[in-house]
Amino acid sequence: MIAKPKDVALRFAALVRVSTERQVKNESLATQRDRLKDVVQTLGGTIVEWYGGQEHATPGWEKKEIARLVADARRKPRPFDAVIVSNGDRWSRDNDASKEGLEVFRDHAIRFFVATTEYDLFDSEARLYLGMVATIGEYLARIQTKKSMESRIHKAERGVPTAGGLPYGRTYDVEKGWGIDLEKQAIIADVAKRYLAGESVEKLAAEHDMNVGSLHKTLTKRCGDTWEQRFDNDKLNVHRVVKLKVPPLLPEKTIKAVLAKVEANKTYTHGQHKHAYLLGRVIFCETCGYAMFGETNTDGVRYYRHTWRPRIRSCSDPIRRVRADDVEVAVLANLFAAFGNAAAVKAAIEQAVPDLDRARQLEGRKASVLAALKKQQDGRQHILRLVLQGKTTEEEAGTLLEASKEKVLALEEEQLQLEASLVNVPTRGDVEATGRRVSSAFVRMNARIGLANSDFSRMSWQQKRTLVQDVFGGKTLDGRRMGVYLERAADGFRYTIRGQLIDMTGRLPMDPKDAAFLTDPDYADGGGAKCARPSPAAAPCWPASARGRRGRA
Repeated sequence: MIAKPKDVALRFAALVRVSTERQVKNESLATQRDRLKDVVQTLGGTIVEWYGGQEHATPGWEKKEIARLVADARRKPRPFDAVIVSNGDRWSRDNDASKEGLEVFRDHAIRFFVATTEYDLFDSEARLYLGMVATIGEYLARIQTKKSMESRIHKAERGVPTAGGLPYGRTYDVEKGWGIDLEKQAIIADVAKRYLAGESVEKLAAEHDMNVGSLHKTLTKRCGDTWEQRFDNDKLNVHRVVKLKVPPLLPEKTIKAVLAKVEANKTYTHGQHKHAYLLGRVIFCETCGYAMFGETNTDGVRYYRHTWRPRIRSCSDPIRRVRADDVEVAVLANLFAAFGNAAAVKAAIEQAVPDLDRARQLEGRKASVLAALKKQQDGRQHILRLVLQGKTTEEEAGTLLEASKEKVLALEEEQLQLEASLVNVPTRGDVEATGRRVSSAFVRMNARIGLANSDFSRMSWQQKRTLVQDVFGGKTLDGRRMGVYLERAADGFRYTIRGQLIDMTGRLPMDPKDAAFLTDPDYADGGGAKCARPSPAAAPCWPASARGRRGRA
């Protein structure tokens, strides 16, 4: 009904809202504003504040303007006398939020209007009606949002971008499809080249006026031929990732080199501390797989030691310490023996070929899995079309879809396993190029310095470190970091070298002084015998005198 005029003109807070950009473009907001102005003028009032704008209609999304309206209603002195909306569903599509807001208006004597009709907030029937409008609006919003997400997912599966902005350096046209922005591609090519040469991402981002995080993500995750679109809605329990094929910005070889550089920057190319350790960040415990750290005692003797701190993976047989000089000399001698002559390198390349053949088989299996996934997705769409055409019942379709879902999950799990196995697989050309590069570096070093009888004293530490990084820069086929792996052996230690085109083992004797240190009764709680092979749950085995004193043996 039309509200009766009052002696004092009402001050109105007007709420206008739409849910989509299309409604904004169709001037829905402007239409609501004009209508509310006319209604308020008819009621003899004035609009003192406008609230609203484009919002998400899905319940649970933050509605800042309605929250601002309710917060202002609580203020003293009261900034307005009444709230007005053009239609009931423009107030709220979230029943909980609707109830809360209406209770605030009621408790603060603020009247509520839908166009020219006033609803008494103390009247149970009026509250019931407004609650029903909110509930129906909530239902319709859920249905519309679900349909919209399903439509966007379907388009994405056909290669059409429907979520978020385009990946950097790519263009998309409805008729022409995907393309490349040549100017941006040139920027990324320049960044990749200079990053591989040693320049920092921060410096390159500043030079090209780009955000550091965005540039790093583009360089490491979005230069290839695959782009992921994510569709997530917790309320609808929709969580999908659709992979689209896009034009690559960089060659596959360059992308692999960038990823290897990123991995190296996390580990072995970090700077050294006070004391220099040739195998720093590339020496590991064979039992638990964690890196060992360098430590120097008060006499200046350097060691590689096992951590005493608790880790996620416990170590049943940790290497307490091994002399750095012993293991470094042994490893360097093996590296020069492996890469110091062309015949040894050629043999290493031929030995690596079977692994590459196995990798090609994995690639073939991956292609079969992707084809099977595509077939299942097409089958699911066919079942849905049959339901819409009335050619099968929903019950029968549900059974078929559930069986298809189980097959899809199994195929997706196998796809992830195959991709994980193939991440570190080089081509035969990559293997040969690595062999030539590493071998020539060793040969040049040998020719320049004139090494004889494994005497490396004439090499600078940086020269040795560069050769070590050349050999251990990357991961093995099983995903382990390349490096030197140590484990306990009778009267000493066994080391395994896993690097570029090299996989060999050797033994190191244990120094008598180190043996005495490791069996010292003060070495652990209860004595050295208990600490020789502790249980995974045992406390760290370190002598009381050494605990907490980094840099002392």
